[in-house]
Amino acid sequence: MSTLPDAIELDGVTLIRIDAPEDVACWTAGVEGGDGGWTVSIVAEPAEEPSAEAREAAQGIVAEFGALSDAAISYLVEELPGPALSAADRALLAAEEPPFGAPEAVVWQDGTWMMRFAECGLEMGDEYGVGVMFAGRTPVAVEDLSDPDEV
Repeated sequence: MSTLPDAIELDGVTLIRIDAPEDVACWTAGVEGGDGGWTVSIVAEPAEEPSAEAREAAQGIVAEFGALSDAAISYLVEELPGPALSAADRALLAAEEPPFGAPEAVVWQDGTWMMRFAECGLEMGDEYGVGVMFAGRTPVAVEDLSDPDEV
């Protein structure tokens, strides 16, 4: 295995390598903006330098984080209501301010990525939040993170 970089520069944002299990490498950065800031991470499993696809995706996310976060929230508000949700959760989704906060973007080696809202007022997001998978800049699926072993 080659030596992994301690830091990755993306348009003025520095992702710092954090402690992770031996077979995983993870770099993360806080990005200023929005309601106090966001987090962007690149995860490589097996542990290796981030791919060009991962770097490109992360760079685009850093540049457009606010708009991508808004797109993810809109997608959740549109896709989640239904009989599986409680009446209280449906009411939260219909409120003027949706119950999602503390957005984090996680990018994998193949360039796929997820926007996770660590703060989620819905029952399904009590412990780990809720995620939205993206294809490029388009939200495509809701990730129920209530069972972390399934992700």
